[in-house]
Amino acid sequence: MAQLKFWGVRGSIPTPGPTTIRYGGNTSCLEIRFDDQLFILDAGSGIRALGNALLKEQQHIKGHIFISHMHWDHIQGIPFFTPAFIPGNNFTFYGAEEVDANLKKIISGQMDPAYFPIELNDMGASLKFKPLHEGRFEVEGVPVETIFVNHPGNALGYKFSINDKKLVYISDNEPFATVNGDNNVDFIGEDGNEKLIRFLSDVDVLIHDAQYTPEEYIKHVTWGHSPYDYAVKLALEAKVKKLILFHHDPLHNDDKIDEILNGAVSLAAAAGKELEVIAAKEGLTLEL
Repeated sequence: MAQLKFWGVRGSIPTPGPTTIRYGGNTSCLEIRFDDQLFILDAGSGIRALGNALLKEQQHIKGHIFISHMHWDHIQGIPFFTPAFIPGNNFTFYGAEEVDANLKKIISGQMDPAYFPIELNDMGASLKFKPLHEGRFEVEGVPVETIFVNHPGNALGYKFSINDKKLVYISDNEPFATVNGDNNVDFIGEDGNEKLIRFLSDVDVLIHDAQYTPEEYIKHVTWGHSPYDYAVKLALEAKVKKLILFHHDPLHNDDKIDEILNGAVSLAAAAGKELEVIAAKEGLTLEL
């Protein structure tokens, strides 16, 4: 049996405080555990608490860390991931490179002495780096498939097939959209959207960017994030079983995320199809 746990669900910047207690204020980090395997999806500030939890339960830690893209909210927790400082632990980082920088250089850049007192080379664990493009491969016998999504820089979506269940993680993604003079958005039918829908076809769990309301998205076109109605339409078109709204906007408090969730649930219900919609929150644990 595989288990999924959320350690960070926020986008852009951590937002601790009394108005974000229910959903959490840490940036993106998820944990997948099955058999003896550990997969970590993104390394935002949430990975710090994950690392502390891992240290309490096992002595030698081996894990695979899949980075969706290299913006800071998805890697900023690495310098505070304590297991990476302990000799005998082993971690492999996966992610897309940029034209002018390889994967290790990108990750180590935030730990340059100009920005941080400890460098990546000071970490005592064995660290490996595997650059990715679109394609299919296996990690510890688990089939993994990747797709480039619509976000500034090279950003990847991941599909994992575990125990006959399929999970897709797409943290940051924007519709291929057109906005007309009446501020209406058309984002279904474009080639890029259709490619993504095929990638999502019949998956059991889709974790997808839902940072904006439809009204907010109009003001943030090209910023690389989705309105929640796009996430719902993707899930409906692809016949997804469960949609988890993710990458909550730092300006959205718990009540606003409740409002977004209610809007997404209403859209799914109005379509008359079987789609469960929930909102990601820190500590949420699901079985796959």
